[in-house]
Amino acid sequence: MDSEIYERAKDLACSLVNASGAGDTKEYWSLHHELEALCRDNEVGERNHPFQWEALADFTTDDGASIEIYEKAFALAENMGLSDYMASIKFALAERYRSLNLAELAHSCAEAANEYAKNSCDLELRKEISEFLLDE
Repeated sequence: MDSEIYERAKDLACSLVNASGAGDTKEYWSLHHELEALCRDNEVGERNHPFQWEALADFTTDDGASIEIYEKAFALAENMGLSDYMASIKFALAERYRSLNLAELAHSCAEAANEYAKNSCDLELRKEISEFLLDE
C-alpha cells in the first residue's frame, strides 16, 4: 500500500474520531467528505487499497451506505488476496447487519470473517469475531 495514502487515511480517521468525540458535526462531515474524495481519487489505478474504503465505511453513519462501501472494500481485498482485510471487512459487515436486525446475514458474515481470520496474526480481531459468534 502506498504509504502516503495510508498515512492520509489514518490521519483522517483519527481526526474523525476526535470530531465525533467533540460533537463537532460540521468538522466530522467535512473530514468524511475529504476521506471520500481520497477514496474516489485513488479508485482507479495502483493506489486503490481496501484500507481507505474500509475506513470510509467505518465512518459512514448510514448502515446501508456503509454496507455498499464495505462490499467494495471486500471485493478489492479479495482481488488482492489480503485475508486480514477480508476478515476485518466481513466482521464489520456482520456488525452492521446485526444493527439492522438481519441475523442470518450477520451470522454468515461473521462465519466468513472467522474463516479468513484463521490465517491472521491479529489475535484481537480473532477474539472479537469469536465473541460475536458466541453472543448470537
